Amino acid sequence: MAIERVAIDTSALYALASDKDDFHFKAELTFQELIDDKAELFVSSYTLVETIALIHRRMGYSRVETFIEAIKDDLYIIWVGGQLHWKAWDFYKERKGRGLSYVDCTTVVLAKDLEAKVFAFDEGFVREGVPVIPQNTGA
Repeated sequence: MAIERVAIDTSALYALASDKDDFHFKAELTFQELIDDKAELFVSSYTLVETIALIHRRMGYSRVETFIEAIKDDLYIIWVGGQLHWKAWDFYKERKGRGLSYVDCTTVVLAKDLEAKVFAFDEGFVREGVPVIPQNTGA
């Protein structure tokens, strides 16, 4: 059986970090299943920066530190360089900024390049035809 590849979106990371998020329980279950199944978990540097900023703004530095330290060894960080940046920019431009954010567009392009699913609770990925887990996010 092939190892599953998964690109992680900010919506999933934030749901993991915040026990007040509507998707917290589902995020924890999904993340644990991915770890148990030895899935390869990828996050772009842009998504990680966005997540850190969001957690810091909403929950403070202490929560950022605790959360990132808890998950960092489970993730492969894909540092966004020129090629991924401009591919995502072209994808974003085609949509004229509607639907997904630019950071989300980097996740879509990354997922397509890796032939990966996206772990997200953002319906924008579903609308783009990207395979998303968990299914039926209800966002």
